[in-house]
Amino acid sequence: MRINVNGNDYNITIIGRKVRANGKEIAVVLGENEITIDGKKFYLDYMEDEEPSLMIVNGMAYIVSKSSDIAGSMKQIKAPISGRIIEVLVKDGEDIKKGQLIFVLEAMKMQNHINSPITAKISDLKVQIGQSVKTGEVLATFV
Repeated sequence: MRINVNGNDYNITIIGRKVRANGKEIAVVLGENEITIDGKKFYLDYMEDEEPSLMIVNGMAYIVSKSSDIAGSMKQIKAPISGRIIEVLVKDGEDIKKGQLIFVLEAMKMQNHINSPITAKISDLKVQIGQSVKTGEVLATFV
């Protein structure tokens, strides 16, 4: 299987409790809200069941896709969890680069950095500083 995480392609093969990612074999144990990879535990705070999906691992947001063409399918960015927008680092019409920090969302006293999954232009900024958002709410759309 081929997946894309934040613009990086991986070839994944699942063999029992082991996973081979780009030729490297790793041990994986999947729990209800956590995953252990080679003995390191990661907490999965949220997963959105769409294509591409938004996932928070240890407080960091990741875009995960079965397709390597995220740019072609990604037209908006959504709030990964409910919280309050404490920083907006872009403006309507602004060109942004893949990986650029565009929002900081505070949830449960933790700051979640939301980076752009693609290089694009912000066509419609939907939030402002201090605004409360719900899980899955659109924060901005891309052109």
